[in-house]
Amino acid sequence: MVSLVLSFLLALLPFGQEVKPPQYEIRARQNLLMGRGEATGVQYWDVIITRQPTAGILLKLPYTKKGGKLTFDLHHRLAMTDDFGLPAEVTTVIEVLSGGTVSLGVFTLSDMITPGQKFDENIVKVSTSEIDKFVTPFSRKTITMETRPGPQSVSLVGQTVTITRGSASTRIDTPGTRIAVASNFKFEEVTEQNPLRKPGSSDTSR
Repeated sequence: MVSLVLSFLLALLPFGQEVKPPQYEIRARQNLLMGRGEATGVQYWDVIITRQPTAGILLKLPYTKKGGKLTFDLHHRLAMTDDFGLPAEVTTVIEVLSGGTVSLGVFTLSDMITPGQKFDENIVKVSTSEIDKFVTPFSRKTITMETRPGPQSVSLVGQTVTITRGSASTRIDTPGTRIAVASNFKFEEVTEQNPLRKPGSSDTSR
């Protein structure tokens, strides 16, 4: 009986408790949710061209004493209709904003898309419209960036997408256009037990 009581008390001590990672909130408008991964259940969010942080993929990060590390996967967003034209080189540029319009980094994803190429996961889409059935993420690049101590909100916004076929290029920079997809958001807090990495080692991918 005594051993059972001691075991119960030890389980209540701080070192016996499971440490849960700090949680972030996705505060983006629900109409930016493209869908979920069929196998993983991961959410895929559309990134639109805008300079308004509240119109982008807005993330409310938890309070931290020493900052943290935010990671997410970046993808092209393409409507693969019969007349899209392949092969095509696609260059997508997004930006991460904080504190209004303060830039935390510009990130570029560039790939040659070839006939028969597909994304690595099927997406169960929210929209059932005819045009959206052709829309798909393409490629996958993990972006890693440091966040500052204290409370912080960041927003993913689009800048441009350029599609090149042979010697002809089309540049899209119209506000409100959905040009990229982001998924797999993760956040880790910097602590003495979890120093993460040396300062200045974030991926700016400019």
